[in-house]
Amino acid sequence: MLVKWDPLRELEQTLSWWGTQPYRRPLWDDRHTQSVNWAPAVNVYEDTEALYLETQLPGVELKDVNISVADHTLELKGERKVEHQDNSDGYHIREAQYGNFARSFNLPKYVNPNEATATYDKGVVIITVPKQEEDKPRLIPIEAK
Repeated sequence: MLVKWDPLRELEQTLSWWGTQPYRRPLWDDRHTQSVNWAPAVNVYEDTEALYLETQLPGVELKDVNISVADHTLELKGERKVEHQDNSDGYHIREAQYGNFARSFNLPKYVNPNEATATYDKGVVIITVPKQEEDKPRLIPIEAK
């Protein structure tokens, strides 16, 4: 489930807190944090041969990532599992985000999703979607008369 970020709500919570407890919040007080679903950032770029989608998934095992294509829509799904679940490890703050994630992208018509490939190296996934042959730039020869 995606949760839309509401900056005004966050500002209201912050102002409300400052009005009741100014300058008293210890660094590790996480009473006001909420469970947030996360999604990895994706860089999308292209060259003359293909469209590329690149995402960094540190801490996510390859077996927990699923990439699929249907009707020119590419879906990237997975899960980053929590390694330490109890607070006995001495954590004061836990900002790393865990849980399921999902991203979907509408692919342009000039790519061939049936020939998409993906590589995984050092926590970085690169999905390559080749362009269709007729849409690749080609050199037109000029004939002299």
